[in-house]
Amino acid sequence: MFVKIFIPTMNISISTAHHVDIDYTPAGIFDRILATLIDGAFQFGLLLLGFMFIDLLTPVDSPTWFFVILLVIIASYHLFCETVFNGRSLGKYAMRIQVVKLNGKKLTFWDCMLRWVFRLVDISISSGAVALVSIIASKRMQRLGDMAAGTTVIKLEKEVTLKQISEFEAPEEYQVVFQQAALLSDKDIKIIKDVLREVLKNNNYALLAPLSKKIKEVTGIETSMIPLEFVETILKDHSQLAESFHFQPLIFTVFISFRTSSNN
Repeated sequence: MFVKIFIPTMNISISTAHHVDIDYTPAGIFDRILATLIDGAFQFGLLLLGFMFIDLLTPVDSPTWFFVILLVIIASYHLFCETVFNGRSLGKYAMRIQVVKLNGKKLTFWDCMLRWVFRLVDISISSGAVALVSIIASKRMQRLGDMAAGTTVIKLEKEVTLKQISEFEAPEEYQVVFQQAALLSDKDIKIIKDVLREVLKNNNYALLAPLSKKIKEVTGIETSMIPLEFVETILKDHSQLAESFHFQPLIFTVFISFRTSSNN
């Protein structure tokens, strides 16, 4: 029973900027605890270095100013890291976890500020007890700061490499399969690539079926290709057509917008 409490089995659904619902695995309790310990060790190291530097100061030089600056840096560590590094601190980076907005929007300074303020109650004052209880009790694995900011912490999957994305570009000897790919604007192609990046990053291949269907509806293409092969072919066709004929985008933009759930 104890193990079941600490190892969640559900996923968290987050809507992306392209109205695609992606299921993410929430960061486990132990991942978050270890990340906090790593961050704490780093902060403690900074404090020790600060005291060593203060000892080097002569009695004439007052170390008060330096001590105040040091305390400000240590106290604002999480606020700075999560704001600048998009929801990741040193500990979170090491444990491959990240703070994200539940509505799929970009994390803002005020989101990080709310999490930082509530950290006093969640972790600092209660030694993490409040955070532990709220994460276990919350359906979305949120501490109080997450609830206030509309965020949660997810486990990151493998990164998408530039090599994977470059594979969608057509080689010089490539023969176009679907001339209808010219009907898609650069904006449409960007959306397709963004969705494909999310598919590769999260191994969520269920998104390819509705994406493939929408492309066929817009272009009028009829094919029995499997979704992944079809989407990759469309991207290569568009790339080849753009390079070979330098076609101009159509007067109207064929905007691909679809909403689906990974459960479909």
